[in-house]
Amino acid sequence: MKSQLDKNLNANTVIPLLKDEEFSGEFMTLIKELKEAKGSQRINNSARAMAHSDDFGMASRNYWQSTWELGELSKPFKALIRYKVATRNTCFYCSTHQIEHLRRLGVDEIKIKNIQNSDSHDAFSEAEKAALKFVDHMMIDASNIPDDVANNFKNHYSPKQMVEIALTATVMVSLNLFNDAFRVPIEDEVVGIGLDVPEL
Repeated sequence: MKSQLDKNLNANTVIPLLKDEEFSGEFMTLIKELKEAKGSQRINNSARAMAHSDDFGMASRNYWQSTWELGELSKPFKALIRYKVATRNTCFYCSTHQIEHLRRLGVDEIKIKNIQNSDSHDAFSEAEKAALKFVDHMMIDASNIPDDVANNFKNHYSPKQMVEIALTATVMVSLNLFNDAFRVPIEDEVVGIGLDVPEL
């Protein structure tokens, strides 16, 4: 029986998803390092698409990984931000992966299932509500974020933290757009993740 990857190779994607043996040695080395950092054995399909351009693919993935590893924000919080962005942008691929990350990081399932209600749900702290609301408005119209939303955001975070939150959000936007535009499918291992989350 063919795996989902075999079915997807050269199928409905805008560009083919490369097999392991089609990766350059340099790109495969980077992907293996990132896999180890994430504690995953899987090569994501987005990497299989990006592998067509080693220099752009490696530069992009190094930047994305840096925003995950660096800074003072906790990884569970960064994953929540990424998940909020992915669901706002209706990127099923990225939403599914963020649910996987959130669960691996031990984030409360109530937060995962109520991300669309993060403005008002009691599972979220006031600081989380402020950040997620600001990020949500970034996705709607970044040049017209209401003053009360921006001020509430500023009341809860330092300038450094605000920059980290905003850049964490924009990283996810670029992944959302790439994966959706190229019709990158989810992998076998994550099929079914998120089906119990009503908002998806």
